[in-house]
Amino acid sequence: MRDRRPWRGRPWQGGRILVAEDNFLLGEVVCDFLCQYGLEPIGPLTTLEHAAVVACDDTLDGAILDLKLGGNLCFPVCSILDARGVPFIFLTGYADLSMIPAEFRAVPLICKPFETTEMKSALAAMLHLDEDLRLSKPILPLRN
Repeated sequence: MRDRRPWRGRPWQGGRILVAEDNFLLGEVVCDFLCQYGLEPIGPLTTLEHAAVVACDDTLDGAILDLKLGGNLCFPVCSILDARGVPFIFLTGYADLSMIPAEFRAVPLICKPFETTEMKSALAAMLHLDEDLRLSKPILPLRN
């Protein structure tokens, strides 16, 4: 698993967070939560296929992924994000986490239903933001 810090030579994209959740109402709750803190949700995306396309093609700062999207495990999306250096968090209602491949077992995991403080802390850690979800250090532009 790659180092997922957004400072790895990737510019800050304004807090663009992919939200992949097959329960549309819960996905909307997550998106509203992100908006509350000035982040830009991309989603909710309810299928593995749609999430994979966005993970490949969009500029992202992070992702929140349901482990199962419509009966499919989200690990192909994880591999895409990992290859791009985009950090992500798992969101799940499953108690059996043995399905998570070894390379993704260090990824932060939030259980449904989530506590807002838990989500906020996980996002802050994932994005290297302070606890109010603001940039904790300046982002330097990339040099050409």
